Amino acid sequence: MQAESAVEIVRASLALAFPTATEEGLTRAAELVLRWGSEGVGVQLEPDLAERMLHDLILVTGQDADEFDAAREPGGDLTRVEPAQSRAWSRTRETQDDGLPYIPRPPEQRGRHRFRGGPGQEPGRGTYLE
Repeated sequence: MQAESAVEIVRASLALAFPTATEEGLTRAAELVLRWGSEGVGVQLEPDLAERMLHDLILVTGQDADEFDAAREPGGDLTRVEPAQSRAWSRTRETQDDGLPYIPRPPEQRGRHRFRGGPGQEPGRGTYLE
């Protein structure tokens, strides 16, 4: 697959998630998602890091964070995850001065569990709410 095609596929998905994002922001975000994927971030993407990545993408796309949060599927307090206080991916120009450290392989911590499992798993297994 050509890089331009991959960017367009990711960009189309991001446009659904960030409907009021700028055109330039969507393209930059798609390029970043592909770059972060090539950095191997997927194996490190724990719930708190996923939330941090979402916040980074909101900044890059130019999406209003309050508007995005209002449109999120409602859930209880147990489904909300605080964004990580570090990153496992390269910084963007929007995030370079925010003081959060880059940790390529974050250590396992209490309250931080990797995404695992999925449909068909026994209850309480394969979720980060264990």
